[in-house]
Formats: sequence, structure tokens, C-alpha cells
Amino acid sequence: MRFEQLQAFDSYFDEDGTPLDFCVDRMTIHVEEVRVVLDRLPYLRNPMTGSVRFTTAAVHIIDSYVAEVRGKQSAQAVINQFGRFERGGLPLGKGAQFRYSAAEHFFIPGLVTSMPSEGYLTPVYFSRNVLMKYRHVEGYGLQSFTDSFGSISIDGGGTLPYGVNKEGYVMMWLGDVVKLDERERFYLYSENVGPQYDLHSDFYDNQIQNKWI
Repeated sequence: MRFEQLQAFDSYFDEDGTPLDFCVDRMTIHVEEVRVVLDRLPYLRNPMTGSVRFTTAAVHIIDSYVAEVRGKQSAQAVINQFGRFERGGLPLGKGAQFRYSAAEHFFIPGLVTSMPSEGYLTPVYFSRNVLMKYRHVEGYGLQSFTDSFGSISIDGGGTLPYGVNKEGYVMMWLGDVVKLDERERFYLYSENVGPQYDLHSDFYDNQIQNKWI
């Protein structure tokens, strides 16, 4: 795959409307005659056509590496940034114990609203059982707008939106869950699972694309 110049593609959907997958599979491209090995640098891929899209963050990183190796008169760059993002926490997550992926925040389109980013719109994933408490325990409430988007009413006041991806994992925003009191956070910790790298849902469409659901 050869590019004279990379163009940023900042949509979670391809030009034909197909939802794009978050990928870190190893891949080699050529940019300005430089061989660039993407060794787990996140990018987006159309699962139907195989077309690859690079977000603004990915383009910035690739262009920086290409400029550096050209300055050294080298013909190859190997880029592995995934581990750096996964190891690094986000400012908003300090002091909390939620598992999440900073890479998702920076490489899924629409989640970064300003730079530097505190990480408010970072997906945190939970088992599907997490909603049982809000559905059945007195003082809480659960309103499902669609099969993949709804709202939770918290005992003592406050609401937070949630989503459900195609694998059935429940999603909430890091910025919402870190504001909960200690009792609520401990319950969510017990149902928290690792990053799933799939935010496609009516939750994403409403919260990020402002679609009326």
C-alpha cells in the first residue's frame, strides 16, 4: 500500500457508511518512498472491503517517523505506539481503578474534543450483568431507549448514559463513572472488564454524532 501523502480520516464509518473496526494488526505501507512497518499502531479498517483509514493521531505519528528517518537518510520506519498508550493513564482516571484504553480515546474518532485531553470520553466496559442492579434495586432506575443505548438513574440523584456493543458489553464514559461516589465506583469495579475496542452502538451515534435516537 503506497501513499504520496497520508490524509486523515476522522470518522468511525467509511464513506459507504460501513462501521469501521479498530485494528492494531501488523501492516506495512510506503509513504514518500519510506517503508513504514505499523507494528500495533492503531488504525481503522473496513471489514467488508479491507480498506484502511488513518485518523489524525495516526497520521501525525506516521508523518513524524517518516520525517525522522528521511532526515537520517534511512528507508524504513518501524512504529509501535500501542503499548505506550495502553501503559499511560489519562488525567481524569487518576485515583480510580477502572480498566480502560487510552488508545481507544485517541484513535476512535470523535472522542477527543480538546488538546491536551483529560480523557472524559473514554469508553469503560462492563459485563452485561452490571445493569441488573440498576434495573431491580430500589432507588435506581434504568431506561432503555434502544437495545444499545439507555440511561441509568443513580440513587441519591444523577443520571449517566450507557451503551451496549454488538458483543453485549456495557459501555460508559470514564468522565461519568469517576464522578460517582465510592460506593457506586466499587460496584462498577466488580463488573469492569478490559477494553473491547468496539464502541459502535446507538450510544456512540447519540453521544458523539448527536443523532436523535
